[in-house]
Amino acid sequence: MPLPADHAARRRDERLAQARRLTLCVAGGATAASLALGAAFAHALPGHRASTTTAQPAGAQPQRTQPTSMPAAPLQQPAQPPATTAAPPQTTSGGS
Repeated sequence: MPLPADHAARRRDERLAQARRLTLCVAGGATAASLALGAAFAHALPGHRASTTTAQPAGAQPQRTQPTSMPAAPLQQPAQPPATTAAPPQTTSGGS
């Protein structure tokens, strides 16, 4: 014996409401996690200086930190110049 139409409609509505609640919970959790990670990454790491400058009192010298890695070597010219070709560049059309 088939179920009455109103019973099937009520079950459908309950399942839709349950899916909406689940969607809102997932979206709310994702939003909270995003905000928490954004706040965590917004703060400077301990031992590292922030890139923004703050106002210093008159006559005060800014603190300097020691670099933790060696500076990069200066750039040098390549031993051999790049090869040149006489052929024009290859072009392709966007069609398939």
